[in-house]
Amino acid sequence: MKETILLIKTLLSAGMKGIVKYIYIGDPILIPTSCLPALIINPLRTDVSKFDNTRDKHNHTINIALVIDAKQYLNATPDKMIGSDFLMTTMGGELSGALDTKTILSIIRKNLNLGTNRIILENTSVDYTVRKRTDDLITLEAVATIIVTHIINR
Repeated sequence: MKETILLIKTLLSAGMKGIVKYIYIGDPILIPTSCLPALIINPLRTDVSKFDNTRDKHNHTINIALVIDAKQYLNATPDKMIGSDFLMTTMGGELSGALDTKTILSIIRKNLNLGTNRIILENTSVDYTVRKRTDDLITLEAVATIIVTHIINR
């Protein structure tokens, strides 16, 4: 799974340059506000099954979280969804009826093939949440869950 995560980090580093300040591998829980907005690429699980007589199929489930500081939006008027709007736009915003090329989903969807025997499956889900990370840091987060299939020799 490590190689898969590094490939995803490379894609997102190039595509999200200037939009996010930091990319973490694994959830650090304690994130300095100076590093926000940040991306967290977090491995969740690997399911292994037989693919053929000599190879196995590894399905790696990975979360890609876009994290912002909720406090910076506290003074927004109630009719505005400024923090949520940033998350929705950056995760999968549309431009002229298609995914904006500067979104996380666009980067993922245009790079489903990560190399030899390593493919991001077609289904991606996105969850939005508020999370208390510390007493001083409450974050708004958009979390995309992807599954990457890797065919590997036994």
